[in-house]
Amino acid sequence: MKRWAHQEKEFKIGREKRARYLIWPMRSGKSKAVIDKADYQNERGNIRGVIVVAPNGVHLNWITEIYKHSLQDSLGFAWSTPKRGDVEQQEKFQALLAHTGLKWFTINMEALKHLDCRQAVKQFITTCGVTPPGYGVARRKAFMLVVSEAHHFGRPGSKRTYFARSLGHHAAFRENESGTPVLNSPLRSFSQYEILEPRALGYETFTDFAKQFVEYEPARPGRRYKKVKAYKNMPQLRAALAKWSSVVLRNEIHDMPALLRTERAVVMSDAQRQVYIEMVNKHIAEIGFNEVTAKDGGARVQKLQQILNGYIIDTPTGRVIEVDPAAPIYDALLEQIEGTLPGKSLVWCRYHEDIRRIKKLLTFKKHRFVEYHGQITNIEERERQRHQFNDDERISVCIGQPGAGGEGRDFSGAEAVIFFSVVPNTIMMQQAEERATVKGGRTVTIVRIRTPGTVDDRMWQIVDDNIALADTVSGRGLRDLLLQTEV
Repeated sequence: MKRWAHQEKEFKIGREKRARYLIWPMRSGKSKAVIDKADYQNERGNIRGVIVVAPNGVHLNWITEIYKHSLQDSLGFAWSTPKRGDVEQQEKFQALLAHTGLKWFTINMEALKHLDCRQAVKQFITTCGVTPPGYGVARRKAFMLVVSEAHHFGRPGSKRTYFARSLGHHAAFRENESGTPVLNSPLRSFSQYEILEPRALGYETFTDFAKQFVEYEPARPGRRYKKVKAYKNMPQLRAALAKWSSVVLRNEIHDMPALLRTERAVVMSDAQRQVYIEMVNKHIAEIGFNEVTAKDGGARVQKLQQILNGYIIDTPTGRVIEVDPAAPIYDALLEQIEGTLPGKSLVWCRYHEDIRRIKKLLTFKKHRFVEYHGQITNIEERERQRHQFNDDERISVCIGQPGAGGEGRDFSGAEAVIFFSVVPNTIMMQQAEERATVKGGRTVTIVRIRTPGTVDDRMWQIVDDNIALADTVSGRGLRDLLLQTEV
């Protein structure tokens, strides 16, 4: 398949670089760019294998992409922790180890915590051998490490970040990719770039790094964590990132369909409004002038958000308390779905109770639907339903959760992406809204269903403010800097 213009430019600039971070938007062909580089280095004898660490399910998609794009004699194997003792899986893994062409080992990042997965990784690396003489640096193991959706490795002290950094230390080439590296916080860049190279951003420890780029509020008695007051020295951080990064903006990609953003305002029913006000007053009385922990504050916000959807979940018992089973938000959702017909709608929800109620509504209205969320624990079944949504013209709706399906999956059958309830996680929301996008495809409508004057305002503000900050650090601001150095 012919490279797109931005892929061709990256191939020319980055194919020889031993450490690289592709900060490209979702659906922009990051995987092909990585595969082309691996093919190039394999052809030159510098690597014999590739390890891809990716979110669950995304690591399966990589196998499809490898066979679609690789021009080498490639063999791929996706690690499955539940099947690690399966004879057939063991035979496939042994065939991978014995393969003489370019071999790809894709791993669900959660599997890194399992000893048998780590042992399999060591076996794989051993069969790759070492880089050839005259390589130019201390000889490393002849494999490339690819960290897909690398924003998941933003916590310096997590076990999976530690293991990824260890793999990066041994790999001949290290390649990170994400469309959303610092959306939740610029501080998350430290550990992601440490995977590429120790002291990549110029600091030995995260503590030193944080001192340079964040101002904390004064310590208060009883507070167990440092609270960020403001970020600082962002131009300096941009300059540090630029050395390792390739940045592509959505509007630079030819034939990328437009996203039409719209909001559907909803007014609560009288029953909801009464319960909502009572809950607000209760929270104010309980909190007073005291500082609220993040955990406690989040729980209170969740209950207020649930009222907007017609119910409250009692935390100790898990019992659902009805507020208004016919809450207006469901009519608003139905209007959006039916207004999109005969096109398909992808509906994102935060809570399983939202999904249960929407399923009941769609069944009553005789709309056929599929699901993609955390309560479907079998990833193969989730994928079956995703393919059915894209391919079966009789299916008009997919109901899902951003945490399960909002990242790295193709829901390009949808013409509308509808956020029924907001998740205050900027990366998750930004990833989820691009799931229906395909280069050269149709325009996609992004719909936010929200209740003004409520917690919805604050949660969407969190998302939007983080997007604006990230654009100055790793988006447009970083891109402008790179234009001065790479053109």
